[in-house]
Order: sequence, then C-alpha cells, then structure tokens
Amino acid sequence: MPEKTVEEFIRLGFKAVVVSAKAELFSKDFIGREVDLQLLEELIKRKICPCGENGEFHTFVVDGPMFKKRIEIVKSRPVFKKGFWRHWFLDILEYRSVEK
Repeated sequence: MPEKTVEEFIRLGFKAVVVSAKAELFSKDFIGREVDLQLLEELIKRKICPCGENGEFHTFVVDGPMFKKRIEIVKSRPVFKKGFWRHWFLDILEYRSVEK
C-alpha cells in the first residue's frame, strides 16, 4: 500500500520536498512542502496516491539515513508552467549541503 510506503519512508528518517505538482490538483502553496505525516493525511483524504504514482506530484529527497550531509534549500520560488499539463515547479535558487 502506498500509505505504508510513505509512512516507512518518514519513519526511517528520510526527508523530501515537493518539487512539481499538477496545477489542476494543487495550488502553488503545495510546492516546497515537506513530505510528512500531515501531508500524507491530506493526500489520503483527497484520494491522491501518497506516492504520486499517477504523476500528481514529484519530490526531491534532501536527507536520509545514509546521507553524509543534508541538502538545505535556502531560497526557492514556485513557478507555473503550461505544457502537456499545467504544473507548478519549485525553482531552487540557492541551496547548501550541511553536515549532520
């Protein structure tokens, strides 16, 4: 089950942020959010696959148990793009790697 996969991802200490999302499903405020239990619950309530398996959204893993450093997004902005689908994207303008 996708819910269990995301729960385990979070429980194991991985951190990810949403970097792309279909505009028909999500507002620009969804972009840049951390994948956490609150986000998981929201997706379940909206009947959206918590893993984004239908292309609803995409994430970027910024930390995990095997990472020597974590990635900190210092400055970013949501960008709207029209193409085959209308999507919001996270434009990462500045980042740094941080010792753990």
